Amino acid sequence: MNPIIAFIKLIRLPNLLIIVLTQYAIRYGIISTIIFNFSGGQVIPGVGLRMSDLDFFLLSLSTAMIAAAGYIINDYFDVKIDRVNRPNKIIIGKYFKRRVAMGAHIVINSIAILIGGYLAYKVGDWRLVFIQVFAAGALWYYSTVFKNKVIIGNVIVALLVAAMSPFIAGLYELILQHTYSDDTVNILLFRLEEYTPFEDVEYVLIETLQIIWYWVLGISLFAFVSTLIREIIKDIEDYEGDKKYGSNTLAVVYGKNKAKIFAQALAVIMVGLIGYFQYIQMQQNPGGNETELAQAQTKALITVMYLLFTVQIPLLYVIYKLKLAKLKTDYKALSTVMKFIMLTGISYIALFYFLLIKI
Repeated sequence: MNPIIAFIKLIRLPNLLIIVLTQYAIRYGIISTIIFNFSGGQVIPGVGLRMSDLDFFLLSLSTAMIAAAGYIINDYFDVKIDRVNRPNKIIIGKYFKRRVAMGAHIVINSIAILIGGYLAYKVGDWRLVFIQVFAAGALWYYSTVFKNKVIIGNVIVALLVAAMSPFIAGLYELILQHTYSDDTVNILLFRLEEYTPFEDVEYVLIETLQIIWYWVLGISLFAFVSTLIREIIKDIEDYEGDKKYGSNTLAVVYGKNKAKIFAQALAVIMVGLIGYFQYIQMQQNPGGNETELAQAQTKALITVMYLLFTVQIPLLYVIYKLKLAKLKTDYKALSTVMKFIMLTGISYIALFYFLLIKI
């Protein structure tokens, strides 16, 4: 195998691209869209995204680099287990020497942390650099310690590789939005009726930023739960190798059946949470005339149907097939379905943009 291709496989490039796309979807599909709607559907100079395109690119790059370093160190410590679970996908020791892999891990993490320090300086909060430091350290300890702990390893991966991506994309931007909120209000006051109270505009702006937080946290929760389900399914798939080398995964410690039940329970919870979100969407009443009400109901119905057919029904399929699954190939197929669900769930952001801006 070509060394470049081998390295691409080692760092899971498709997964890194999903991380980057998710962050850009949060930036432009959620934050920018809601602020644009708050501005009355107008492009107002000085009102909009506060983080520069270059800084956001660097934020996304540092996130992807930490994830890549995490994949490298995970494979570094999993060579023996992978000889049983994935003998055809071994990279370290076959295409790269172990010391080269360790060196790549250290260099990539170091660059990501340096970028994090620069971004913390630009945002004006030095504490932010600890996000990159914590993530890099936690992924190291995941590979060396936590991976062999029941459920803890799965939770760490779901938090740091999946949920962290949308969360920090929102965190950095919203910190800046709050920092410059007075400037935003003053710009808007020039476009409003004379003597409009500063406090009224500020209140609406803070409420808007709060709504953005709800969306960011909701998408982060979706990414966390869906990834956690997939990680448990992958552990069941890797049962033989994990058991042989003493990895204390949920499937090894409590058995495949109980691991399947736990994954099914998480999927049921996920279906319920999405159902609650759909209910809220259907109950929203923006006021106004009958035409505006009809448009709002149509948007809500589109949301309900999209999530029903692309997330909830596939989740119900996973719940049903998990009960029947017995072979390694069965779990591999379900893991692929979960990745599809994660992609379609994140893709809802594009629909959100279309419904809020285009309709």
